[in-house]
Amino acid sequence: MSPSKRPIESADGGGSPATAKRQKHEPEEFEPRSHQLAVYEVALRTNTIAVLETGSGKTMISVMLVKHFGEELKKRGDQRLILFLAPTVHLVVQQYETMKAHTDLDIQYYCGAKAVDAWSIASWQKEVSTYQVMVMTPQILLDALWKGFLNLDMVHLMVIDECHHAWGNHPYNRLMKEFYHKSVLKPHIFGMTASPFLMKGISSTADCEGQLSELEAILDSKICTVADRSEINMFVPSAKEVNRYYDAKLFIHEELKTKLRLLLDKCDASLDNYNDTDDIIEASKKDLFSYYDKICHCMDELGLVCAIEATKICIDAAYHHHQLPEIEAIPDSKYDSLQICTVADRSEINMFAPSAKEVNRYYEMPSCSSMNN
Repeated sequence: MSPSKRPIESADGGGSPATAKRQKHEPEEFEPRSHQLAVYEVALRTNTIAVLETGSGKTMISVMLVKHFGEELKKRGDQRLILFLAPTVHLVVQQYETMKAHTDLDIQYYCGAKAVDAWSIASWQKEVSTYQVMVMTPQILLDALWKGFLNLDMVHLMVIDECHHAWGNHPYNRLMKEFYHKSVLKPHIFGMTASPFLMKGISSTADCEGQLSELEAILDSKICTVADRSEINMFVPSAKEVNRYYDAKLFIHEELKTKLRLLLDKCDASLDNYNDTDDIIEASKKDLFSYYDKICHCMDELGLVCAIEATKICIDAAYHHHQLPEIEAIPDSKYDSLQICTVADRSEINMFAPSAKEVNRYYEMPSCSSMNN
């Protein structure tokens, strides 16, 4: 259905009570903050991804954009739509209520509970002719596009909430790749997210910048955030930071560490009897020594309680990586709160699989300033 085929009059009829009621709706007023205005002005000019913390007012920026583009369409007599996409039904209803409260535009929301999957083209034509703003999940939009009931040529503005999900097989990504980038008359894009990262594997600034660039390419937009955070910090609640210090000198566990070392050496020596699987045994030895170092580090730096938790984590990792046989716990009489685990049935030791190389990954998110180009 092309924009030219969209009827100008409402499906209710121009003078229906429903239409009159919508016209009488008085939107709630709000005073935008300076950082909201800064992002809003950028988003008016170009496709934009707003990266702002939860509670910083991203939704109200989208309200301002919807009002601006809605009024612009009315003045021109343009019958194109405004779409607001959210990844969950809860967010769809929440954003619908916000838009309804702060604008006088004709707005409706769509989700599976309304049985939209069974709608015909006539049903969609009625909705398009009645409402200026349609709030829905991206999957519902995808289904309507695949069936030919809607097309992006009839959309003027598309707001994408939680846009960081636009990766892989997510409906956001499929929508952009299968329809947006192939459309001739592309809608204006405004994406919103508290964090532009979703995929794993960030280990450097280059990886960070790579994911940002990829998200920008998928959404055909530029990331925009606020450089001066003084105002945001006044409104966005932050966690209270509490520092707790542990004096390692007050707790010495040398005796326990000695016993652990004896067990490690004993296990290491037993592995030397298996010469037919040198690579596997060598990898298993490295894991054992790594686990030992981690547990001892926790005892020295964090205390016995953390060492116990580290032991549990190492055991879980060993099961996950090597599919270990059943183990028995040997309680130490002096350290009743700590159980030392070893392998009871050692006949299956040659079934160990080499573990993946452990890599500690760190990244710093680069400062992303507003991009106007």
